[in-house]
Amino acid sequence: MSDRPAAAAVFDDLITALTEIRDGYVLDEQRWTDPTEIAEAFRYVGQVLSASSELFWEGDPDHPRFASIVSPARKLQGDNPDAIYHFARIRGDRTYRVRGRIREQCYASFTVHGQAADGGMAGPLLGDRNDRDFTIADDGTYEIIFSATPHDGDWVELHPDAHSIVVRTYYELSTSAQNDASIHVDLDIRADDQAPPPPLDDATIAARMAEGVAFLRQATLGQGVPSDEPSPVPFVSNTPNDVATPFSFRDSGLPVPGAADIFYSMGRWDLQDDEALVMTGTLPAGPFANVMLWNVHMQTLDYRNLPTALNKAQIEYEPDGSYRIIISHQDPGLPNWLCTDGHQRGSIFWRFLLPETDPPKPECTVVRLSELG
Repeated sequence: MSDRPAAAAVFDDLITALTEIRDGYVLDEQRWTDPTEIAEAFRYVGQVLSASSELFWEGDPDHPRFASIVSPARKLQGDNPDAIYHFARIRGDRTYRVRGRIREQCYASFTVHGQAADGGMAGPLLGDRNDRDFTIADDGTYEIIFSATPHDGDWVELHPDAHSIVVRTYYELSTSAQNDASIHVDLDIRADDQAPPPPLDDATIAARMAEGVAFLRQATLGQGVPSDEPSPVPFVSNTPNDVATPFSFRDSGLPVPGAADIFYSMGRWDLQDDEALVMTGTLPAGPFANVMLWNVHMQTLDYRNLPTALNKAQIEYEPDGSYRIIISHQDPGLPNWLCTDGHQRGSIFWRFLLPETDPPKPECTVVRLSELG
């Protein structure tokens, strides 16, 4: 009898991981007891499995392809209805040619990441470039070379530890990009001297599967158990029903796949049925800003069917140019309502892209719904 394939051992580990995740993530009462949160946990695991397959089982750094990270049906890692994200597995010793076209997007960026020590989707930031930094032709097209050695034209140096490229395209439109079927990102990546791939072999698929299983564990069991302990992340508020002062991700030093050009602000809501969280403030000048609600699994709430996110183009402003945004379970009948979709608790997440001045902290106040007017 022939030796058992290496991929079979990884598949066994996948089965073990799913059992661990069922008991240590989905059904862990230290994490969640609310029936909605548990139901969403089962769905979330399926969506992470989907990403694990496309990003890693199909990830070939010698024959890369930009795979869509999230969609309305695959939400993870703090997704965003106003952005389309792509991922490609690469190596630091290859040369890659990326071609694309700028259309409706207000911003596009490429970040190069090392391998995450904990198995996460992408590790430390090793390089970045946005569309303000590369040449765009009159028809919107561009070409960027990623390699260890210098190249003419637009070039991004690859660190020897380069493991992936994440592409972010942001849209500030009246209909969010993820809800608009006409939005399409023109984007392609090719390795120089790319020949057709050889037939898939056991060692190759086993290695890819192992990366995918590590990602599956990190995105579930690797997430911290909810607690009242202070967060070390500078843009996360430790006070319920409040958000933190916006903070530049570039200055945060976090070894995770954030966008280097964005100021983030995050907090938690926890509201009773008759309460509303009111956020007020002003937005800095810049190409993009938005705010959204996440569930406990860092997934956006149902933005296809409910008002659960607002970008700068969608907000209705006060006469003085300020905003007032209302988070509540019930529709207050007022502009800028963010619906909690039956969730008692969750996260509030702001993004401020390339702001011309440091964004001011959104002011947060909890009031009775009856007090709104």
